[in-house]
Amino acid sequence: MSDAERTDSARLEAFSDGVFAVVITLLALDLKPELTDAAKDSHTLLWQLASRWPTYLAFVTSFATVLIMWIDHHGILKFARRVDTPVLFANGFLMLLTTLVPFTTALLSAHLMEPSGSMAGALYSGLFVLINVAYNLLWRLLRRQQPPDALEHRLTWHYRLGFPVYLAATVVALWSLPLSLAMCAGMWALWSANMRPVHDGV
Repeated sequence: MSDAERTDSARLEAFSDGVFAVVITLLALDLKPELTDAAKDSHTLLWQLASRWPTYLAFVTSFATVLIMWIDHHGILKFARRVDTPVLFANGFLMLLTTLVPFTTALLSAHLMEPSGSMAGALYSGLFVLINVAYNLLWRLLRRQQPPDALEHRLTWHYRLGFPVYLAATVVALWSLPLSLAMCAGMWALWSANMRPVHDGV
């Protein structure tokens, strides 16, 4: 890889890291306390804070998700040999969808305990269907830059697995939100474990 190609790759990663950092910051903004005037004593304050547990749950889940996405993105960029226009647009598409995670997270936390929670969960899972499409597109472009090996075939299989699982989680959310979120969490755990050989240089 030439110095110019290394610079292009570094700029792409720096831009993407900035987007991931902003997304994680936006997730934290939903944690702002919404307390009533009745929160005058410690007991009432703690009760009102505890009643916002759906917001905390959604935040922790989405923070872990974005963290795994960032680690995953950092890993697949190791396969980049050149950063051409298709790679830039594919990465931009992925960043666009990533910036929507705080919106669907806030939607989920606001409706988690309501009858509308199933639809909020479907929209939350549905976003990850699109994110998986974006990852597959970026990965496909990067794979074409060098002969595939066993590790790349393994990564390809896991990326392709994400689409039907997330699509199923989107449909399942309309009947069982906990099961849908568990399916999403299962994919995040799989991807987290799957990227270890990449970062370990295996």
